[in-house]
Amino acid sequence: VLMRAAGIPARVVTGYQGGEVNAIDDTLVVRQSDAHAWTEVWLAGHGWQRIDPTAASAPRRIDGGLAAALPEGEPVPFMVATDLAWLRALRDRWEFLGNAWNQWVLGYDQRRQQSLLRQLGLDTVDWRQLGALLLAASGVLFGALLAWAHAHGRATDPLQRQWQRFEKKLARRGTPRLPSEGPADYARRAAQAHPAVGAEIMAIGERYAALRYGKTAHGRGELTALTTRINRLRIQCP
Repeated sequence: VLMRAAGIPARVVTGYQGGEVNAIDDTLVVRQSDAHAWTEVWLAGHGWQRIDPTAASAPRRIDGGLAAALPEGEPVPFMVATDLAWLRALRDRWEFLGNAWNQWVLGYDQRRQQSLLRQLGLDTVDWRQLGALLLAASGVLFGALLAWAHAHGRATDPLQRQWQRFEKKLARRGTPRLPSEGPADYARRAAQAHPAVGAEIMAIGERYAALRYGKTAHGRGELTALTTRINRLRIQCP
């Protein structure tokens, strides 16, 4: 203001001064606590010249940061303390992870992609071949996931497992269950298809429906009895 009042062009420049080198990746870390403002004036024949009044009042604030500018004995704020080795190491690691995220995730561009492909030996691969390779790999992965889901997707309920065994027995003898059939309807149709064991099939179907949809919980003895009946069921091919 004084310079402008004297007819000398002046301006305020804001930015950062200072910073610390991260001990892990040797990057220069500039924080908000390093923010600074300068005054510049226009001198004929010299252009814009910096005039920094704060450098004269507290030069250590400019050279060493806020912690160095505090009077002796003044407590240093926890977040700007640099004499705590464990805190400084923890902060360096946190800032290293943040910088790695910015560089390899947020800043992942075509140049980094090509560099990664070059390290993997894929820089000379035709993009159509690479696309076909990725498509094939996706198909294999999808097939593996389907196989895993099929292998692990079987019923874990003991009662349901026994009913599935019963269904497989009938399906092997030419009477698979239709998607629209419930236990009673399926047992009735299977009994008609295999009249020699029709009564036993109906008994198994009715017992399963009672255990599955009944109001009272079934015990181990009832499940064992149903399992025994299914094991003893012998179905002849029609």
